[in-house]
Amino acid sequence: MLKTVSAIKARQNLGQVMNEVFLKDDEYIVERAGKPLVAIIPIEKYLNMTGKRQEFFRLFDSIQGTADHSSSVEDDINEALTAARR
Repeated sequence: MLKTVSAIKARQNLGQVMNEVFLKDDEYIVERAGKPLVAIIPIEKYLNMTGKRQEFFRLFDSIQGTADHSSSVEDDINEALTAARR
């Protein structure tokens, strides 16, 4: 369950917040002055997200390495715009 808590309440109840995140898979958004600053999420979710991010950049780098660099990005954009306007 996603919950929102102020920074002061999170600090005062950090042990409880950690238990709820770890044991119940709750997620917290910590706010200061009503603005969200950070999220507290289960470690498994964090590791999953960072693994997916690393995999994305690995694939991106491999695709970029094999891409035909003879055309510029501007040419690709213009070609896409022309095709979309047809």
